[in-house]
Amino acid sequence: MRLGLEQVRGEQFGVFTVRQVLREYTRAELRARVDRGEWVRVFHGVYRTATTPPSPELRVEAARLSMGLTVLAAAYNTAAELHGFSVLADQPTDVLGIQATRSHRLVVHRDRVDPAELELVRGTMTTRPARTAVDIARTLSRMDALATLDAALRAGVSSAALAAELDNHAGRRGRRQATQLIGLADARAESPMESRTRLRCIDAGLPPPEPQIPIQTRDGLCRIDLGWRHWRVGLEYDSAEWHSGEAAARRDNPRHNWLTAEGWTVYYATATDVYHHPHHFTAPIQRAIARA
Repeated sequence: MRLGLEQVRGEQFGVFTVRQVLREYTRAELRARVDRGEWVRVFHGVYRTATTPPSPELRVEAARLSMGLTVLAAAYNTAAELHGFSVLADQPTDVLGIQATRSHRLVVHRDRVDPAELELVRGTMTTRPARTAVDIARTLSRMDALATLDAALRAGVSSAALAAELDNHAGRRGRRQATQLIGLADARAESPMESRTRLRCIDAGLPPPEPQIPIQTRDGLCRIDLGWRHWRVGLEYDSAEWHSGEAAARRDNPRHNWLTAEGWTVYYATATDVYHHPHHFTAPIQRAIARA
């Protein structure tokens, strides 16, 4: 890449506009690099190199340049990415703007925002963590919203800050959902799927399960993803990454046997169960608690 464009790219989180390219290259050279896959279009009139990851900072800057704005703020899931508590991948870039628009890659939200609700994160303007978490809690599906709230608490957002932020959302769509889910959020959840599984249990009428129950075994301390201590009933989210293969069997089987010997009944949930068939694990747990 020629020196002038490389310098501009370095000042813009790795993106550059067609106008900036044409100061250094001909239009034919631009087309050739795009056709070869060396340069990738981010938004209209804005590109990155194929080797530059599309970070949230890069995408917000690309949106700003494409829209011809001086300043642009990230919001919703893109803001959550910047704050480190997004639970959704491959989502459109969310920004705040005067005119609401939506495409498969860029969503402009026409939301009310006070300057005090914005901050700079690594050079990118974004809604503050509590505002971001409540916006998501209002607008996402309940399972994804709770997973985001749990992740926000783990990232350091306080329950008090979330509760206080709710006052700024009076009359906005989804505030009732956000209020309910903030009351259920728990920083102890260690993964988005654990959060979604916990909500399925609550929605099935089970007592709210405790996340990450520590249990001392003969082989040391272990944790159950979710459980009900009083009835010694546990529930594990069975992710393919963690609970598959020979190494997983060597780790999990003795642990499961020991828990069983100590009077625990442990059930398992897969992603398919959580998303489509939650009764596969909630119904047996209801029966186990009733028996206990």
